[in-house]
Amino acid sequence: MNFSQKLGIFCLVIITVAYVYFSFFSENGVDFDRIKNLSKNEDSNNNSLSNDNQNPEELQIRHEVKNIKICVTDQKGNLRFVSRKCDTASEKSCFAYAISELIKAPSEWEKNKGLSSEIPSDTKILSVREDDNNILIDLSPAFESGGGAESTEIRIRQLIKTSLANTKLPVYLYINGKQANVIGGEGIMLKQPLTERSLDD
Repeated sequence: MNFSQKLGIFCLVIITVAYVYFSFFSENGVDFDRIKNLSKNEDSNNNSLSNDNQNPEELQIRHEVKNIKICVTDQKGNLRFVSRKCDTASEKSCFAYAISELIKAPSEWEKNKGLSSEIPSDTKILSVREDDNNILIDLSPAFESGGGAESTEIRIRQLIKTSLANTKLPVYLYINGKQANVIGGEGIMLKQPLTERSLDD
Protein backbone atom coordinates (compact mmCIF):
# COMPACT_ATOMS: atom_id res chain seq x y z
CA MET A 1 0.00 0.00 0.00
CA ASN A 2 1.60 3.30 -1.09
CA PHE A 3 1.64 6.59 0.79
CA SER A 4 -1.34 8.14 -1.02
CA GLN A 5 -3.54 5.13 -0.22
CA LYS A 6 -2.54 5.27 3.46
CA LEU A 7 -3.25 8.99 3.54
CA GLY A 8 -6.69 8.43 2.00
CA ILE A 9 -7.59 5.80 4.60
CA PHE A 10 -6.36 8.05 7.41
CA CYS A 11 -8.49 10.95 6.16
CA LEU A 12 -11.53 8.69 5.90
CA VAL A 13 -11.05 7.55 9.51
CA ILE A 14 -10.74 11.16 10.71
CA ILE A 15 -13.91 12.16 8.84
CA THR A 16 -15.85 9.19 10.28
CA VAL A 17 -14.71 9.95 13.85
CA ALA A 18 -15.61 13.60 13.42
CA TYR A 19 -19.09 12.73 12.07
CA VAL A 20 -19.79 10.40 14.96
CA TYR A 21 -18.58 12.93 17.49
CA PHE A 22 -20.63 15.85 16.16
CA SER A 23 -23.65 13.66 15.56
CA PHE A 24 -23.94 12.09 18.99
CA PHE A 25 -21.93 14.23 21.36
CA SER A 26 -22.63 17.69 22.64
CA GLU A 27 -20.75 19.93 24.99
CA ASN A 28 -22.42 18.17 27.91
CA GLY A 29 -21.53 14.68 26.82
CA VAL A 30 -23.50 12.03 24.98
CA ASP A 31 -26.75 13.29 23.39
CA PHE A 32 -28.96 10.45 24.60
CA ASP A 33 -32.14 12.14 23.40
CA ARG A 34 -30.84 12.10 19.87
CA ILE A 35 -29.94 8.42 20.14
CA LYS A 36 -33.42 7.59 21.56
CA ASN A 37 -35.12 9.47 18.75
CA LEU A 38 -33.10 7.59 16.17
CA SER A 39 -34.04 4.29 17.86
CA LYS A 40 -37.75 5.24 17.88
CA ASN A 41 -37.62 6.22 14.24
CA GLU A 42 -36.04 2.87 13.40
CA ASP A 43 -38.73 0.97 15.33
CA SER A 44 -41.44 3.00 13.64
CA ASN A 45 -40.00 2.24 10.23
CA ASN A 46 -39.77 -1.46 11.06
CA ASN A 47 -43.42 -1.51 12.20
CA SER A 48 -44.45 0.30 9.05
CA LEU A 49 -42.64 -2.23 6.90
CA SER A 50 -44.21 -5.07 8.87
CA ASN A 51 -47.72 -3.68 8.29
CA ASP A 52 -46.99 -3.07 4.64
CA ASN A 53 -46.02 -6.71 4.22
CA GLN A 54 -49.39 -7.94 5.54
CA ASN A 55 -51.92 -8.82 2.92
CA PRO A 56 -55.02 -6.58 3.28
CA GLU A 57 -57.21 -9.37 1.86
CA GLU A 58 -56.00 -11.75 4.58
CA LEU A 59 -56.84 -9.20 7.28
CA GLN A 60 -60.30 -8.76 5.80
CA ILE A 61 -60.92 -12.52 5.66
CA ARG A 62 -59.93 -12.99 9.32
CA HIS A 63 -62.54 -10.47 10.43
CA GLU A 64 -65.23 -11.03 7.82
CA VAL A 65 -68.80 -11.40 9.07
CA LYS A 66 -71.16 -13.30 6.80
CA ASN A 67 -74.94 -13.41 6.81
CA ILE A 68 -76.34 -16.93 6.94
CA LYS A 69 -79.95 -18.10 6.67
CA ILE A 70 -81.85 -20.50 8.92
CA CYS A 71 -85.22 -21.99 7.96
CA VAL A 72 -87.94 -22.03 10.62
CA THR A 73 -91.76 -22.14 10.61
CA ASP A 74 -94.19 -19.32 11.35
CA GLN A 75 -97.53 -19.42 13.18
CA LYS A 76 -99.32 -20.63 10.04
CA GLY A 77 -96.85 -23.45 9.51
CA ASN A 78 -95.16 -21.75 6.57
CA LEU A 79 -91.42 -22.03 6.10
CA ARG A 80 -89.46 -18.82 6.32
CA PHE A 81 -85.88 -17.67 6.82
CA VAL A 82 -84.28 -15.89 9.74
CA SER A 83 -80.74 -14.49 9.69
CA ARG A 84 -77.65 -15.14 11.72
CA LYS A 85 -74.18 -13.55 11.71
CA CYS A 86 -71.16 -15.81 11.17
CA ASP A 87 -67.81 -14.37 12.21
CA THR A 88 -65.10 -16.14 10.22
CA ALA A 89 -62.56 -15.19 12.89
CA SER A 90 -64.26 -17.54 15.36
CA GLU A 91 -66.06 -20.04 13.11
CA LYS A 92 -64.11 -22.46 10.91
CA SER A 93 -67.13 -23.04 8.67
CA CYS A 94 -70.15 -20.79 8.22
CA PHE A 95 -72.06 -23.73 6.73
CA ALA A 96 -71.46 -25.86 9.83
CA TYR A 97 -72.43 -22.86 11.94
CA ALA A 98 -75.69 -22.54 9.96
CA ILE A 99 -76.57 -26.20 10.62
CA SER A 100 -75.74 -25.76 14.29
CA GLU A 101 -78.00 -22.71 14.50
CA LEU A 102 -80.74 -24.59 12.65
CA ILE A 103 -80.70 -27.34 15.27
CA LYS A 104 -80.86 -24.74 18.09
CA ALA A 105 -83.40 -22.41 16.39
CA PRO A 106 -85.50 -20.50 17.08
CA SER A 107 -84.06 -17.95 19.52
CA GLU A 108 -86.12 -16.64 22.42
CA TRP A 109 -86.84 -13.45 20.50
CA GLU A 110 -88.00 -15.49 17.49
CA LYS A 111 -90.20 -17.67 19.70
CA ASN A 112 -91.88 -14.52 21.00
CA LYS A 113 -92.61 -13.62 17.39
CA GLY A 114 -94.39 -16.92 16.88
CA LEU A 115 -91.60 -18.76 15.08
CA SER A 116 -90.86 -22.42 15.79
CA SER A 117 -89.08 -25.50 14.44
CA GLU A 118 -90.09 -29.10 13.77
CA ILE A 119 -86.56 -30.35 14.42
CA PRO A 120 -86.53 -32.29 17.71
CA SER A 121 -84.64 -30.40 20.41
CA ASP A 122 -82.57 -33.47 21.32
CA THR A 123 -81.12 -33.78 17.79
CA LYS A 124 -77.33 -33.83 17.83
CA ILE A 125 -74.89 -32.99 15.05
CA LEU A 126 -72.49 -35.92 14.82
CA SER A 127 -70.39 -34.28 12.12
CA VAL A 128 -70.37 -31.86 9.21
CA ARG A 129 -67.71 -32.92 6.72
CA GLU A 130 -66.82 -30.52 3.93
CA ASP A 131 -64.47 -30.78 0.98
CA ASP A 132 -64.19 -29.20 -2.46
CA ASN A 133 -66.81 -31.52 -3.96
CA ASN A 134 -69.61 -31.99 -1.41
CA ILE A 135 -70.80 -31.68 2.18
CA LEU A 136 -71.96 -34.53 4.42
CA ILE A 137 -74.23 -33.77 7.38
CA ASP A 138 -74.46 -36.59 9.94
CA LEU A 139 -77.24 -36.21 12.52
CA SER A 140 -78.28 -38.33 15.46
CA PRO A 141 -81.33 -40.67 15.17
CA ALA A 142 -83.40 -38.16 17.16
CA PHE A 143 -83.77 -36.10 13.97
CA GLU A 144 -86.19 -38.63 12.48
CA SER A 145 -88.08 -39.59 15.63
CA GLY A 146 -91.51 -38.41 16.76
CA GLY A 147 -94.00 -35.92 15.39
CA GLY A 148 -95.54 -37.95 12.59
CA ALA A 149 -95.12 -37.80 8.83
CA GLU A 150 -96.04 -34.12 8.42
CA SER A 151 -93.63 -32.96 11.09
CA THR A 152 -90.86 -35.16 9.65
CA GLU A 153 -91.37 -33.72 6.18
CA ILE A 154 -91.27 -30.15 7.46
CA ARG A 155 -88.03 -30.69 9.40
CA ILE A 156 -86.43 -32.24 6.32
CA ARG A 157 -87.48 -29.20 4.28
CA GLN A 158 -86.02 -26.94 6.97
CA LEU A 159 -82.72 -28.75 6.63
CA ILE A 160 -82.84 -28.68 2.82
CA LYS A 161 -83.64 -24.97 2.60
CA THR A 162 -81.00 -24.06 5.17
CA SER A 163 -78.39 -26.13 3.33
CA LEU A 164 -79.20 -24.70 -0.10
CA ALA A 165 -79.21 -21.14 1.25
CA ASN A 166 -75.67 -21.43 2.62
CA THR A 167 -73.71 -23.39 0.01
CA LYS A 168 -73.67 -24.24 -3.68
CA LEU A 169 -72.02 -27.61 -3.11
CA PRO A 170 -74.04 -30.86 -3.15
CA VAL A 171 -75.20 -31.73 0.38
CA TYR A 172 -75.93 -35.26 1.64
CA LEU A 173 -77.79 -36.18 4.82
CA TYR A 174 -76.61 -39.06 7.00
CA ILE A 175 -78.30 -40.44 10.11
CA ASN A 176 -75.97 -42.06 12.61
CA GLY A 177 -73.31 -42.65 9.96
CA LYS A 178 -75.57 -44.00 7.20
CA GLN A 179 -76.89 -42.12 4.19
CA ALA A 180 -80.53 -41.30 4.87
CA ASN A 181 -82.48 -42.47 1.84
CA VAL A 182 -85.54 -43.25 3.99
CA ILE A 183 -86.52 -41.03 6.95
CA GLY A 184 -88.64 -41.90 9.98
CA GLY A 185 -90.99 -44.73 10.82
CA GLU A 186 -93.35 -43.54 8.08
CA GLY A 187 -90.67 -44.35 5.51
CA ILE A 188 -90.39 -40.95 3.81
CA MET A 189 -88.21 -41.34 0.74
CA LEU A 190 -85.39 -38.83 0.39
CA LYS A 191 -83.51 -38.26 -2.86
CA GLN A 192 -79.90 -37.17 -2.48
CA PRO A 193 -78.06 -34.84 -2.76
CA LEU A 194 -80.52 -32.54 -1.08
CA THR A 195 -82.55 -30.35 -3.44
CA GLU A 196 -85.98 -28.70 -3.42
CA ARG A 197 -87.24 -31.86 -5.16
CA SER A 198 -85.70 -34.39 -2.78
CA LEU A 199 -89.12 -35.22 -1.28
CA ASP A 200 -90.98 -35.39 -4.59
CA ASP A 201 -92.48 -38.79 -5.48
